[in-house]
Amino acid sequence: MLKKSLLILLLSFLMSAQAQVNAELNTANIYTNVEKSVYQIRVINKETGKKSSIGSGFVVTKDNILATNYHVVSEYINDPDVFSLEFLSTTGATGPLELVDFDIVHDLAVVKANQPMGVPLRISYLPEKGASLYSLGNPMDLGFTIIKGTNNGILTKDEDGNILFSGSLNPGMSGGPTLDETGNIIGINVATSGNDISFLVPAEYLTVVLDRLKETSFEAVSDRFAHSSGQLLANSKKIVNKMLNNKWSGTKIGSFVVPAEVDKSIRCWDASRTPKKDDLFRTYFTRCSNEDNIFISSRLNVGSINYEYMWLETEKLSPTRFYRRYEKVNSSVIGGHAGKRDVTNFSCHTDFTKIGDHDFKTSVCRRDYLKYTGLSDMLFTTALVGQKDKGFLFNLDLTGTDPKAALALFQSMLEKFKWQN
Repeated sequence: MLKKSLLILLLSFLMSAQAQVNAELNTANIYTNVEKSVYQIRVINKETGKKSSIGSGFVVTKDNILATNYHVVSEYINDPDVFSLEFLSTTGATGPLELVDFDIVHDLAVVKANQPMGVPLRISYLPEKGASLYSLGNPMDLGFTIIKGTNNGILTKDEDGNILFSGSLNPGMSGGPTLDETGNIIGINVATSGNDISFLVPAEYLTVVLDRLKETSFEAVSDRFAHSSGQLLANSKKIVNKMLNNKWSGTKIGSFVVPAEVDKSIRCWDASRTPKKDDLFRTYFTRCSNEDNIFISSRLNVGSINYEYMWLETEKLSPTRFYRRYEKVNSSVIGGHAGKRDVTNFSCHTDFTKIGDHDFKTSVCRRDYLKYTGLSDMLFTTALVGQKDKGFLFNLDLTGTDPKAALALFQSMLEKFKWQN
């Protein structure tokens, strides 16, 4: 019996050791097979000839076509007179690249070389959750690297549906491929949160871009800003329409029942201040956000949706003093970092409306993007009026959105307000 137990133990050890060897061989084989099809992508300042930023890219579909992230080449896309694109191979060879197409919503770009760049990598489906994945790229400008990690599935709360990858992606690996155990592309490196928490763009989005290019024989996009505008507007409409078709749950703020999370991408948090004995009035505050921004440039993001509710009440202040306090908290600031060279000044319209049989003062503000036709930032504020000892505020802002879609969302949310004593 003892001999049998020892034999089983020995076999288990040998199988474990063989599995480790096989894993190492898989990593080595993948490294060897794809090394010559993965490149460093460089954004070069034409004036100095020096690198401004770097990322990774890989050969796909044709031997002179490479895929990468939009954010890797965004400086060039936004200012081609100042910057140029080039590749660096694992052998040290360099050469120019031409931008062909991009998907700004899913952070993807396709570039073209004027020479063969290697064997195109094949695109495949995401394997089962828990499967081993292999991410490749050029981290920190230190050379070609392969990182082994685990597929943790699609992030369902994320509108883009990115893949959660348990592996340590580093700066410079953005745009590189992540492969399954057979060496097929299942995702494109895009971001990391550290501590082995990283994110991949599913390869299916890249397939859409490549299919579009095949129809035009890989002709380069002519108007980049119009191309971006069309994608951003279509995405904004899609997201808002999805929210409008959802069944919203309600939450109570003071005497009002209002919409809580209007979509699975939205998260709401209580931000109420802990009450104290000597408080002159009490406030209840809930803030909700999608926390999803679309990268346009190093100083500009769009796509955020934020809204907040605040209820105020007092038993100690006179109506006049309460109104002064109420006025001070009745303010809202748009998210994002757009400046004068990006957007027009806000244009606002204010009116009084009935919501839930109560009087409200409502303001609608809009500013338009200068380079992205049809794209706007929208800011909505509404405040309960006519109450001596109560106040209620609702603020909603959307950055880089379709104005009509944003207005429809605001109106639909107001229609759900219900007074409940």
